[in-house]
Amino acid sequence: MLSVLATVLAFAISPAQAAEMPSAQAVASIKAGKHDCPACDLRGADLTNQCVKQGNLEGARFDGATLVLMCMSYADFKGASFRGADLAGANLAHARLDGADLTNANLSIASIKGTDLTRAKGLTQPQLDRACGDAGTKVPSGMKVKTCS
Repeated sequence: MLSVLATVLAFAISPAQAAEMPSAQAVASIKAGKHDCPACDLRGADLTNQCVKQGNLEGARFDGATLVLMCMSYADFKGASFRGADLAGANLAHARLDGADLTNANLSIASIKGTDLTRAKGLTQPQLDRACGDAGTKVPSGMKVKTCS
């Protein structure tokens, strides 16, 4: 019995490791097509090609997540964290990002058309240089976004 317990404990994860894992329930919910997941823990999740269009994800944590080609248009990401997330090719058109943290997020060919980024945190000019905006895109003072067709 002790050897079985030792084997189980050897494969158990530490509290620190568990704290860095996304909520399996939240990931499953998004992958099942649910668009609302406010304050969800999605850190490190792979949500490639998923859709949360018009969803409520206010305060969600996407730190280190893979959000490549994700449909995120018109969704509410107020106060969400995207630190180090890969948003390459994601569609963030008209998304609400007030107070969202984009520190070190990859915005390569991400669509930010019609999106107001004036109150986003951690946004840099090199990130905007890789994204695609339009005349309706708003960026912080002193920054610019390229227009893509």
